[in-house]
Amino acid sequence: MAAAPRPGRRGRGRAGGGRVPVNPRSRLRRLAQAPRPGLKVLGQSWRSDRAGTAQVIVTSLVVGVLPACQVTLTAAFATALLRAAGSSRPQAGDILFYLGLLALLGLGSQVLILLQSRAMQRCQSRLSAHLSDEIISRAGRFTLSQVEDPKIQDSLQRAVREVGFRPGMLLSQLVQTVTQVVAFGSVGAILWTLDYRVALLAVLAPVPTVVAQILQGKRAHALEHGRSEERRRLTYWQHLASQPDSMKEVLAFRLAPVVLTHHRKLLAGIVGADLRLANRNFRLAIPMVVLTAALTVSAQATAILAGTDARHVAGLLAVIQAIGMLQSSAQMLYGALSGMYVNQLFLRNVNEFLAIEHTPLPEGELAFPEEISAGVEFRDVSFSYPGSGRHALENVSFTLKPGQVTAVVGLNGAGKSTLGKLLGRLYEPTGGSIVVDGVPLADFRLDSLRDRVSYVFQNYVQYQLSVGENISLGLVHEADRAAGRVEAAAREVGMHEHIAALPQGYGTQAGKLFTGGVEFSGGQWQRLAIARSMVRSASVRVMDEPTAALDTITEAELLDTLTTATAGRVSLLIAHRFSSVLRADRVLVFDRGRLVEDGDHQELMGLGGLYARMYEAQTAGHEPAAGAATGAR
Repeated sequence: MAAAPRPGRRGRGRAGGGRVPVNPRSRLRRLAQAPRPGLKVLGQSWRSDRAGTAQVIVTSLVVGVLPACQVTLTAAFATALLRAAGSSRPQAGDILFYLGLLALLGLGSQVLILLQSRAMQRCQSRLSAHLSDEIISRAGRFTLSQVEDPKIQDSLQRAVREVGFRPGMLLSQLVQTVTQVVAFGSVGAILWTLDYRVALLAVLAPVPTVVAQILQGKRAHALEHGRSEERRRLTYWQHLASQPDSMKEVLAFRLAPVVLTHHRKLLAGIVGADLRLANRNFRLAIPMVVLTAALTVSAQATAILAGTDARHVAGLLAVIQAIGMLQSSAQMLYGALSGMYVNQLFLRNVNEFLAIEHTPLPEGELAFPEEISAGVEFRDVSFSYPGSGRHALENVSFTLKPGQVTAVVGLNGAGKSTLGKLLGRLYEPTGGSIVVDGVPLADFRLDSLRDRVSYVFQNYVQYQLSVGENISLGLVHEADRAAGRVEAAAREVGMHEHIAALPQGYGTQAGKLFTGGVEFSGGQWQRLAIARSMVRSASVRVMDEPTAALDTITEAELLDTLTTATAGRVSLLIAHRFSSVLRADRVLVFDRGRLVEDGDHQELMGLGGLYARMYEAQTAGHEPAAGAATGAR
């Protein structure tokens, strides 16, 4: 027999598709647990700035005691005034004494608040910088497959969006909680001694409003968390409409109306959801505000009715002031707790990202060889992208010989670029293994391997840094050796004379994103990317469409440099243009992730297979028709 539900407990399952009932006690528990994330943030603040955090804590405790001091002094001041009014002797000394104390208390309060504010700004700034650094550091340790995962992208974007202000807000609300707990306790103790009924009503008055704030914050978090991808899509369309690299196509193809339509549609959905949330929150807030006002009036009425006797005027004044301070303190305390609860929901975005499991790639202790002797061997290698139902590479076996340039060709989607990324362990094979001189890649230190594998990516990065930095980034871990090699690499790609003629030479800002920047053509950017690859002493060089943006003459000059066989170095050239492929010593032909042909140009043309068809298709348009060379007669 099924156990009967316990009385007084609401079920948490859905019945008939209705709304899930929420246990009020669980809400109170969550509110009571709200300081926990704040305490964690306080620990992070302490690690980032101990002196500033200590100053914030001390000033918060002192500021919390000031309201009780003010109530006590106000009561004493009122008593002195009443005595002076009923006495025939002058009482100016007592009055001025208490008035002076009140003035000093007010001045001290303002100075302490200023000190607290300055220390808080310092802590918030350093805390945000500390956590932002953690996020970027964590992102830099992910594998390429993780970075390409849309879920991790969403998590990263949420963390980056919140880290700038949420931790600081949570720290501020924790400090406010500490201050208001002290104020609440000290003022509450005074009011309790005067009239416990008034104290209870004053404490309860802010509760309905705070409950409304908690529910509103929870709704806001749920809304934002559920539309992370929608926000990214909006950012994408805004990027298309504002960045030079995309605006050329937007203008050329008259895409502005399309961009605007998508932008408006996304904005309409976001704004519509915001308005619906605002209406729901308004309907929730009205009864809560009314209830708060009713409790406040009840507290004041109770105090007045209890103090109608003229002899209790000073006490009544103290009670009325204490009611205001206690309610203000309770309001701020509950508000701080509810704010902490809401902000910790959003701060989860940062903590969730930092908690994403980063499983380091397995690595050994061997240094990657400066010169390769036997070669790089792919042994029955397969690779599938996460979530994909097909192989990008399937059971591929071949050996890349040092001192040779090996070209890789194939139709789009054949797995050519994936092959290159496996060499530097940007991806890990899902089957088979890759060995260098008989040693598995995983047996080498990862940093040593990455330093010895050099890339020219098809989608290279246009770094909005100085021209010299665009090259020296290829040698960032050997900065002491970079100075002379940057210019040498620039000369090799034919960019030195152009760079030397720029306003600040190699120190000139590249790109127009920042003030004073100089824009380069697509071919010039590509040559900088090639120089970035050539500046390092690599024993494996992967070149993925390295001359796609270059003119024919520049391409020929660069190919002489790029395809010069170097003893001890493995060179892999991924290309569609046969002007590049023809310079290779050997060609690997891929089709749908499989190696289908292997040989030099003449051998592959003799096979009459995929390579021959691709070559003929590409060169047919460039070969003159019969009789065209002599002209019409």
